[in-house]
Amino acid sequence: MFRAPFTLRDGAGLGAVKARLINFAARRKSVETGPLTLSRGRSLVLRPVDARSALEWLAAQCVAAFEDFAAPPTDAERAEYAGPHLNDYQRVLLESFGDPYVLSEYRFAIRLTGSLDTAHLERVAQALWPVLEKICTAGVTVDDLSLFGDTGLGRSPMRLIGRYRLAA
Repeated sequence: MFRAPFTLRDGAGLGAVKARLINFAARRKSVETGPLTLSRGRSLVLRPVDARSALEWLAAQCVAAFEDFAAPPTDAERAEYAGPHLNDYQRVLLESFGDPYVLSEYRFAIRLTGSLDTAHLERVAQALWPVLEKICTAGVTVDDLSLFGDTGLGRSPMRLIGRYRLAA
């Protein structure tokens, strides 16, 4: 996810977001992740072994390009992330963007599962590893951006609205 989910500000329409995304994607190049590692926390996540500035730059550009469509963060959105684990800079990002992990705090990740207990997490990791091993070794190419929208059931599950190819 390059840009955290957000509520559209008053007067902003989905059509305008789609038009901006089409234009945005057409002017950006695809990005290689490099080798990935399978991380375990509360969920299974693929993360680059080494940080990739091109991924971080694409994420920062996404925030900048689409921020004017976002409504100000709600108290509930702030509360979702708030806590003593955030540093002062992350608190500023949370107040500004509704997400403390944007711009220089962003780290590319591909989340594979929702929250699972440790036993289930390990079983799913073992089941997926035959497929993931090759993906982790080679990495993936980010060659398009997807736009997701609310299904009306809250923040999740989201529905895919469209995928937009990056220039190359």
